[in-house]
Amino acid sequence: MLALLRDEFSQEVPATRDTLAQWQATPSQPPAGVADVLSLLERFTQAVGTVGLDGLAAYLTAVQTFAQHIVEQAAHAPTPAAPSKEQVMGVLWLREWVPQISAYLDHPGNPDVVEMMLEYLGMCPVPLTDDDLLEIGGQLLVLPTNEDDDSEEWTILQQPASDEDVDLTIEDVDPELLYALLADAPQQLDELEQTVTQWAAGTCSQAQLQEALRSVHTLKGSGGIIGLPGIARLAHRLEDVLLYAADRLPLGERPQDALSSDVLQAVYCLQQMVSYLQGNEEAPGNAKAVLQQLLDWVQLIRSGDIDNFESAAESPKDNSNEPLAEVSQEQALAPVTAPLQQTIDTKQQDAAVLRLGFNQLSRLLRRAGQSIVHAERLSQLLSDTEGWLAGIERSNQVMAARLRDLEAMVNSQVVQLRDAQQVENADFDPLELDRYDALHGLSRFIGEAARDVSAMAQHARESTTQSVALLREEGYALHDQHRELLTARMVPVKTIIPRLKRTVAQTAIATHRKVALQVSGEDMVVDANVLSRLVEPLLHLLRNAVDHGIELPQDRLAADKPEQGTIYLDFQRDGQELALRVSDDGRGLDIAAIEAKALSVGLIDAAGSLNETELQRLILQPGFSTRDAVTETSGRGVGMDVVSDRITSLNGRLDIDSYPGLGSTFTVHAPVSSGVAQALVVQCAGEVVALPREEVDNIVAAGLGQFSVNAAGVQFDYADQQCPAFALAQWLNLEEASPHDILQRATSWIVVLAKGTNGPIALLVDAVLESRELILQDVGLLTRRVRGILGGPFRADGRPLFLIGVSELQRDVDSVAKAGGAVPQALPTALRKRLQMQRTRILVVDDAWSVRRSMQQLLDDAGYDVATAADGFEALESLRSKPPDLVVTDLEMPNLNGLELTRRMKEIPQWMHIPVVMITSRASQKHREEGLKAGVDIYLTKPYQDADLLAHVRSAVSQAAQSR
Repeated sequence: MLALLRDEFSQEVPATRDTLAQWQATPSQPPAGVADVLSLLERFTQAVGTVGLDGLAAYLTAVQTFAQHIVEQAAHAPTPAAPSKEQVMGVLWLREWVPQISAYLDHPGNPDVVEMMLEYLGMCPVPLTDDDLLEIGGQLLVLPTNEDDDSEEWTILQQPASDEDVDLTIEDVDPELLYALLADAPQQLDELEQTVTQWAAGTCSQAQLQEALRSVHTLKGSGGIIGLPGIARLAHRLEDVLLYAADRLPLGERPQDALSSDVLQAVYCLQQMVSYLQGNEEAPGNAKAVLQQLLDWVQLIRSGDIDNFESAAESPKDNSNEPLAEVSQEQALAPVTAPLQQTIDTKQQDAAVLRLGFNQLSRLLRRAGQSIVHAERLSQLLSDTEGWLAGIERSNQVMAARLRDLEAMVNSQVVQLRDAQQVENADFDPLELDRYDALHGLSRFIGEAARDVSAMAQHARESTTQSVALLREEGYALHDQHRELLTARMVPVKTIIPRLKRTVAQTAIATHRKVALQVSGEDMVVDANVLSRLVEPLLHLLRNAVDHGIELPQDRLAADKPEQGTIYLDFQRDGQELALRVSDDGRGLDIAAIEAKALSVGLIDAAGSLNETELQRLILQPGFSTRDAVTETSGRGVGMDVVSDRITSLNGRLDIDSYPGLGSTFTVHAPVSSGVAQALVVQCAGEVVALPREEVDNIVAAGLGQFSVNAAGVQFDYADQQCPAFALAQWLNLEEASPHDILQRATSWIVVLAKGTNGPIALLVDAVLESRELILQDVGLLTRRVRGILGGPFRADGRPLFLIGVSELQRDVDSVAKAGGAVPQALPTALRKRLQMQRTRILVVDDAWSVRRSMQQLLDDAGYDVATAADGFEALESLRSKPPDLVVTDLEMPNLNGLELTRRMKEIPQWMHIPVVMITSRASQKHREEGLKAGVDIYLTKPYQDADLLAHVRSAVSQAAQSR
């Protein structure tokens, strides 16, 4: 707590000194910052009093009383007035209280520091009495003890284990953090089991026991961070017992059999808990009894009675004060008698539950999609082959007919020759007759061969037809498999809600707002891939809503609004689309400020050139921000452009509605599943493209409806509805289509009524080919950045079929038209400079993946650029490649622990200025002193509050920047 107070006070020192220096220059006219100094004195007096530093609280009260007296004296003095001697001496005296407090916080209770502080109080222009000084001095010499903490811990130990203590409910658990825990825990528990077994046998080394302590310490921290009290509390008490074992091990003592058996049983219980979370077993039924055993042992250890336990073990014992009866290993590892059941149709069948990672499931889904594409390609090739074989059959039939004609002609010639020989009675060369006989035989042979080829071609075509039918059935099966995999990847939206709420709370604290987040529709299920890719845009939208939308409390009160602002987050399903609305009751978008900024950075040439809707969408430009100051929260202009880019990559769209003084609403439309899309396949100018089915309202056959031309362009009238008409081929730059051309082809156009940016539009195409389900493929980063292309699969002929976003394509066409047909190739210089500004980089070092992941998520949500390392050696490599602005490290890690890492950093000139925040459960003064001695700037103990950690991070980064 002293370290925390010291850090908080040091953060206020520079501004306080500047204010007091200004006050000294004009003693009769206190500067505006004096109010902040008085507020600091009041807040700090309350803070030190809360932690039991009564002497320092009394000291600050005296300073605050005199400072208030000087301020009031100046306020009631005639104006203008020369400063009195009392005012001059009083302000000079006030300048010295800051170093006095800093010295005391660095050396609390030090007699020399206390004597200096009392001398300072004795020189106060309004002096205190000797009794008051003696009382304050006595209080300054006395520091609060941790007796209350020990008493509280003893009270907790005496409370019996409850069902809440072993709860393994995972409803509100972050799935990514849970996956990280389940990836680390099995190996840690296996190693822990081996160490405990060796410890029970008396063959365990101190290094092995320390490694076991590190593993169980990691489990405790991971369980606590994720929100699994069953694992956290059992690991906590197991750590207490192993700490006792580590202290006694150098004495060569073997543990009591009952103690080692109970510890081993606790390890088995943790193993079954992890197995339950993996879906392989039921939750351990003896978890509460096992935890109670450890609680009883810890009580014996804390009370010192454990040394007498072994001698008393042979006599009857009172079970109320000693460990519970031992449970055998067989009982602890009893097989699950009721495996998880799954209802399939109307029968109950045993089903093994397999936990599959998101990445692995995504790979399977991708391969299933590739299999569908390959099957369609193969089906097309077989269909082509079937067509070629049919052609061969037709050709063989023609050839067979010609061969029959040839055979008839040969036979006729042979008969005529024989008749002539008999009539004319002339000499006939036998060889010539043989030649005709051979020709006759050859013609018969060719005819038979042609018939054989025709028969084989017919059989081949029949086999190909069967193959096409079988492949079609296989295609149906592959589609079903793909849908089942997509269903397996569906998760409820509520899995990301805790992270979103935490981000809103952290941003509100950082920006001094009061904000509440209200969520509706969180039970809706969507594709896990869609949900994970929506997290980043959502975080940006929520941070912007807090920082740009919600006003400061005093401004809201002045505007006749509640002091606390509200952000509404609503999830709804609209067909195959997810409609996500982020709205707030804040100030709304400042259109005038957006236009002024756009003019200043060169985005637009003149005021009034864009309407309000177009001005609102300027905030989606990379680097655009109405804030002049750059902070971790805002000002860089790297928020809304990221939102737009991520939503576009999801085949979605973003709508913006804002009302001055009432708030803003950002609506994200995205597909529920990222693997498939229902699409309408159309043809224009010889090219085939697909339109999302969600953006298509109707199809009008050629010849129906009426076309007309007015000042706004071509209009289409159909069924009492009028909307602007556009040739899709012209939008895609496939051909030119002037209004005159459109009217000339009025009777040949097929009209697709679609949803445009500002309402319904008529898209003119040459043909509508089919409506089908597309298995979407990755179209690559470059193609994805082309406005209007949402993605698309490969066609059966191997060519891509692009899915075109109608509204996105229309925005691009409109922007090109407004720019005179030229698309800007580069951002204005002012926006590029904002994009080039680097975020504060933080290196997180911890051997537990779950802890690294949660810390990375916390700091990343707060706007920092976060890198991670699993131990000190990895951290050194990261420091060499790209030095961070701050390091957050654990104390206990394999290979190179946090203390050694800090020492090495402070020995190297390039790194010695980097502040180090150490987070550990080691709360003893010994560990704290070792950390500070090694060079740790901020030493935090678990559990900690996220807001406190972020405050320390901001303070350390700010001080490091000032020192440089």
